[in-house]
Amino acid sequence: MSKRKVLIALATAFLLFGVLSGRALWQGYSALEAGDTAMGEGNAEDAVRNWRRAARWYLPLAPHVEAAYDRLRKRGQVAETEGDTQTAIAAWTGIRSSVRATRSFYTPFPERLEEADKHISVLMAQWEVQLGQSPEASPERVQWHLKLLKIDHMPSTGWSIIALLGLALWIGGGFAFALRAVDNNDRLVPKAAAYSGASIAIGLLIWLTGLYLA
Repeated sequence: MSKRKVLIALATAFLLFGVLSGRALWQGYSALEAGDTAMGEGNAEDAVRNWRRAARWYLPLAPHVEAAYDRLRKRGQVAETEGDTQTAIAAWTGIRSSVRATRSFYTPFPERLEEADKHISVLMAQWEVQLGQSPEASPERVQWHLKLLKIDHMPSTGWSIIALLGLALWIGGGFAFALRAVDNNDRLVPKAAAYSGASIAIGLLIWLTGLYLA
């Protein structure tokens, strides 16, 4: 591949990253502002929903993400103090669901997830009492809820990465075949074709294995 093509590919990737990052920042700040406006109007439900949306427009080091989590945390704490269990659960769940929704090969803000799970487990035990489903919010009920919250159905990170590597090898083999396995006279180049075919087959096998075990 020529130097010019490499530069074009890098410029395209950089432009795409810039567009996606810009959209995440714009949407995140818009949702954050909408949540602040709703809270100023006394609409805690809309505020929590918009702050949660802001947190989900995740971009590493983006200020709106931390700000959204801080607002959700404060709303949850205030609601707990006021005895508004339902709003408190919504706020802490907003933190929990946002952290889980923005995970990839790592989990951003794990300390916020842990704090949210602890608060939710206590609040759920209290909510059961309010609904008449339990005589008291016992430590056993709190631990039961916490145990449920800790269940993680996310695919294995390791096998997911292996699957992606297999996909890259598969696609790379296809490109290699298209670029090198046929010469200018439309004749097959045996050695290049063999290497490309092996790359496609092995990549496909790794990809399917990774998906199955993830």
